[in-house]
Amino acid sequence: MSVYLGLGSNLGDRERNLLDAIERLGEEVVVQQISSPYDTEPVGYDDQPRFLNAVVKGKTKLPPDALLKFVKKIEVDLGRAASFINAPRLIDIDILLYDDVVIDTPSLTIPHSRYAERAFVLVPLVEIASEVVCPVRQKSVRELADMLDSNDGIVSKEWTRR
Repeated sequence: MSVYLGLGSNLGDRERNLLDAIERLGEEVVVQQISSPYDTEPVGYDDQPRFLNAVVKGKTKLPPDALLKFVKKIEVDLGRAASFINAPRLIDIDILLYDDVVIDTPSLTIPHSRYAERAFVLVPLVEIASEVVCPVRQKSVRELADMLDSNDGIVSKEWTRR
């Protein structure tokens, strides 16, 4: 199954945190593409450092619920501690899209419930998957990105290590 994962970090060595997470994803996800990293403003809680965000495209045999458990384990293994919503974090991994699957349960929502409203997700997603169509909104990733009010505060970067 094709999967798109959003990654973010705003504590410590942000790039290293993303790359460590991507490496760990390789245990269950065949990573096919990685967007550029994007330096972004925090959303929801402003009193924290800027984030580094990226999106990964991959293939996995894990069903959605097992993939969620797997990415949450990576977060914990890399040092993410429980905190409040939108808090600073070493690593965050979200399942954005999983083929054309639609799930809405208390523990898992696919497509990710807020990805289409967030430039820090859509800008890197457009880079690697502009024509992918959201199974709920029936619009391409590019169309969703074009509907955003603003991409202000998002700065494209280059990976310095890989």
